[in-house]
Amino acid sequence: MREPDTFAQRRNAFLAGVIACGPTILGYASIGFAAGAIGSISGFSWVEITLLAALIYAGSAQFLFYSLWSSGAGSMAIVLAIALVNIRYLLMSSYLARFFAALPTGQKFISGMLLTDETFGVAAQYAGKHGRIPFWWMLGLNITAYASWISANIAGAAFASVIPVEISHRLGFSLTTMFIGLLALNYSGSAQKKLELVAMGLSAATVLVTLGVLDMNISILVATAVAATVCATLLRLYPALRSKA
Repeated sequence: MREPDTFAQRRNAFLAGVIACGPTILGYASIGFAAGAIGSISGFSWVEITLLAALIYAGSAQFLFYSLWSSGAGSMAIVLAIALVNIRYLLMSSYLARFFAALPTGQKFISGMLLTDETFGVAAQYAGKHGRIPFWWMLGLNITAYASWISANIAGAAFASVIPVEISHRLGFSLTTMFIGLLALNYSGSAQKKLELVAMGLSAATVLVTLGVLDMNISILVATAVAATVCATLLRLYPALRSKA
């Protein structure tokens, strides 16, 4: 697939990216609402919540920010904790980099700046089918997701006061359900189901083994590195794993 070079082609690619963002919009509607509501409950104004959603733009990091802030953690501790949680984006962007190899540096930068767990999942699935990711498609995906996240946060902040207390304390679990949904979506459309199962098993086993020794975020990073390394090695040794299960 060639990179779109006319206005009509770019527009169509952009709109295709917007459409591909559909499942993410639905997910962000609940998670972003939860983040905005928790921010309001934590004492932040809707303006502050909007700025945090726009500048942090990472669901898990935003939930972590509210939690640490409410517990009285210092600014440096909050910054370091968020940086640690978000370091996973280095792994995600490194994986996608090869699909943007032919793009100018500016377009690569723009595509990477708005990358999230959810848009990564959609983009990785697209790349697996087409072998590359057009800039305008990625731009449509990213901008739509970005606007959806901010809008959902604002809605959550606006309606936080009418949410029952017993529900508000459980809003954070919506993030977990989103990741479960992403995992199921990517697995169902994967052409490497055997390898996906190996990766999931290794990740889960590594987390269970290291959880009592390492911090949760470090444990997840170690699990990611172990699963990625083993699966990459298996692909080299057994190319047949690339076929559908």
